Amino acid sequence: MIKGILVMVIFAGLFWSCSKDEDAAPSPVADFSVTVNGQSPNATLQIVNNSTDATTFSWTFGVGASIETSTSETPSGVTVDKSGNLEITLKVENGTLSNSKTLTVTVGGNNAVKTYSDIEFALDAGSTTIGRLFSFDAGKIYKDSEINATVGPTIHLAFGKLGSSVYFFETASVAAYGVPGATVTKVSNFPSPAPILVADFDTMMDDAKLKPLTIEETNESFGNSSIPGVVLFQLASGRKGAIKTKAVNSSRILVDIKIQKY
Repeated sequence: MIKGILVMVIFAGLFWSCSKDEDAAPSPVADFSVTVNGQSPNATLQIVNNSTDATTFSWTFGVGASIETSTSETPSGVTVDKSGNLEITLKVENGTLSNSKTLTVTVGGNNAVKTYSDIEFALDAGSTTIGRLFSFDAGKIYKDSEINATVGPTIHLAFGKLGSSVYFFETASVAAYGVPGATVTKVSNFPSPAPILVADFDTMMDDAKLKPLTIEETNESFGNSSIPGVVLFQLASGRKGAIKTKAVNSSRILVDIKIQKY
C-alpha cells in the first residue's frame, strides 16, 4: 500500500512539473531594424519590429529624436533634428521575462537651430516694462528687478548702451548688471568681414553656417547705421548663435535670435 502511494505521488509530481513547463511563457526576443530617411534636421526613422514572443514594448530614443519614449509595438512618425549617432533601445517583455536590444544609427546633415523672434531688449537699466537680460535656459528675457541668486546663473546675454547710440551685447556681469553667477558668453558685436549676413540669418534653417565659426570675445559695438545687422555669440557650453538686430527706438532694440539647439 505504501509503495502504491509513493508511485502516485511521484507520478503526480512529474505531471505537475510537465504542466508547469508547458504553461510557462516563452522567452521574448527583442529585435528591430531602422532605416534613416533624409538628413537632419528633417530626417525620419523607418522602424521595423522583428521581435518575437513579446507582449509589451518599451522604446527609448536618444537626443535629437522627436520623442524620448514609446510603448507602441512599432513607433511611426519619429523625426530627428540632430546629426551624428542616435541610440535606440527596445525592451520587450512577456510576463516576468524580458529582453532588450540597442541599435546605433548615423544621421547625416546638420543640427537644428532654435529661433526666438521679436525679442525686445531695454536700452536703459531699471526699465519696469522691458528686460535687458536673456536666458536660453528659460527662453525668455528678464527685467533687472527679476534677477536673484536663482535666476542669475541662467542668464546668458545682456544688452548695454553707451551714450545715445552705441549698443552692444555682452556677458551679464555682477559689476555691470548686478547678475550673480551669470554664465560667461563670448560676443562679437561687429564681426568684420561678417561671416553671416542678414540674408543668411533669414534663411538659416540649421547650424551649417554657425558650426564652423570661431567666435572671439571683442570690445566692439554697433550703432544705428548698422541696424539691421548680425551679432555673433557663443555660450560657455559651446553652442553658437546669431542675433539679428531689426529696429531701435528710444526705449528698446528689437531682435531675432537663432542658436544651435545642440
